[in-house]
Amino acid sequence: MGIYSIVLAAVMLLSLLSTFALVLFSRRGSNTLEILISVCIMLSNIGYFVLSCSRNVQEAVLANSLTYLGGVFLPLLIVYVLIDCSDSKIPTWFTVTILLINIAIFLSTMVTDRFPLFYSSLKFIAGEPSPLIKEPGTIYYIRYIVLAVEVGLAAFFTILTYLGKRNASFRIMVTYAGSLIGVLLVYLSRRIFNMKYDLIPFFYLACTLILDYVVARSTIYNVTLSVQEKINEVSTYGYLVFDRKFRYVGSNPVSEKFFPEIKTARIDSKINANDYALKDLLKWITKNATEAAEDKNTQSKYKKAIVINDRNPSERRHLECEMSFIHFGFDNHVSGYLVEIIDDTEQYNMIKSMNFKGESLKREVERQTKRAKSMQMSTILGMASMIESRDNSTGGHINRTSACVALFVEHLRKIDDYNMSENFWDSVINAAPLHDLGKIAVDDAILRKPSGLTEEEYDKMRIHAEYGAKVMSKVLEDVDDKEFVSVATNVAHYHHEKYNGTGYPDRLRGENIPFEARIMALADVFDALASRRYYKEPMSYDEAFEIIRSELGHHFDPHLGRIFISLKDEIINLYESFESTDYAR
Repeated sequence: MGIYSIVLAAVMLLSLLSTFALVLFSRRGSNTLEILISVCIMLSNIGYFVLSCSRNVQEAVLANSLTYLGGVFLPLLIVYVLIDCSDSKIPTWFTVTILLINIAIFLSTMVTDRFPLFYSSLKFIAGEPSPLIKEPGTIYYIRYIVLAVEVGLAAFFTILTYLGKRNASFRIMVTYAGSLIGVLLVYLSRRIFNMKYDLIPFFYLACTLILDYVVARSTIYNVTLSVQEKINEVSTYGYLVFDRKFRYVGSNPVSEKFFPEIKTARIDSKINANDYALKDLLKWITKNATEAAEDKNTQSKYKKAIVINDRNPSERRHLECEMSFIHFGFDNHVSGYLVEIIDDTEQYNMIKSMNFKGESLKREVERQTKRAKSMQMSTILGMASMIESRDNSTGGHINRTSACVALFVEHLRKIDDYNMSENFWDSVINAAPLHDLGKIAVDDAILRKPSGLTEEEYDKMRIHAEYGAKVMSKVLEDVDDKEFVSVATNVAHYHHEKYNGTGYPDRLRGENIPFEARIMALADVFDALASRRYYKEPMSYDEAFEIIRSELGHHFDPHLGRIFISLKDEIINLYESFESTDYAR
């Protein structure tokens, strides 16, 4: 093995490590196209190494075809990354055609020793850094034509993003386009200057390292992940989840602090506890679940006080545990059990030390209020996630409409036209993610249909408004903030009513439609117009606002609608801020 082969071996290993690093990043931000680019580069560099060590023409041809994984597919992948970044779209027939052409070109490189299509002739010289002497064939020149088209597309979408001032990082797009052009220049320079050593593997390695940096940098600013990590960091509530056979499913770090044995528990296995407190808790869960199943009463919640570290007064903790049932499916069968664990030590010590009923009651009220708020927000986030898992397009819709409602409400707070309490405005914002809760009652075949609905299917879709209100009232019945319960129920029930009385489900008219539902209707319809659906492309923002304007007094509250339209620039800026996220329209 020569020095050049040894160097290529090092390049190959670094490419492997770079790809593995990107796969790790993929759990926090990188997408499929970026991973495919890195894999193509890795396989191409493996091909260059094997080619330098080839002992006969058959080995050399196979290794050479492996190098063309990058040469053939890398430009195409970069083009589609740029298309994605610029929020553009090209016809499906073009995608299929250019992909099939590239596949045919790649396959021709694998059989070129039998069919002289990609190369018209081959000569093998052992011991050379590049042991194949090749004469271009017909498909070789066709490859140049395809490459010219791909470079042209890369330049077009990069320039389009710059001129259109879309919400994409122009610097990142230039990095991708520059990498493509750089590879071409290195490739052509070897042909022009008849260089003995091929420098493309080194340039490929540089490209994949740059790709790792770009992905790592974008991951740092992933807002969704950062918020979720912050929530986990500040949480003081412990959670334990078991399946219906009492096998351990999962927990959060807080519960593991209370019961350290949970850290060594196996998923999908029963916990064999040695600690007395944990063993007592598991027995209590089994007993309640069994009795509830016998009584067919799985809607109840059970509470239990537990003391841990009771032999050491300085570390003794008083916990309050609440067990509830996890239901699944339309038949609402029990699929598991959730145990919420709250550390009540501070309240317990306060009550004990003061021995004063008035103070005890005050602390209890404060604790219950805090807990109710926590349960309220947990319910909102949990149910919104449940909706998102049912409908592939709903996740982005929920986030966009919720953000739009928040922007709209913050403006309404500042004007004197509406005399509402601060809690009312907060309730409208918090209820927005739940407006489509009733879709859990809609059949998947309708919810995920990739085309327009028939009249019969549309009638079935309409039930989600009334059903959402019923579910909302039931789920939030124990929440102390009755104004929030009322607002959330009205938003789910009436956001499809129309100002002229032609909406559903109750055909309410004008001011009879709850105010909060009229707010939700504007954000909901605007997002439906301006966003992509299975059966349609998004309208331009101008077209969407023009339809809103034309429907004032018909579909929408005219006064609210004019205020909404006056916020056109702010709403467009809000939507453009989603363009580089999973919630792009």
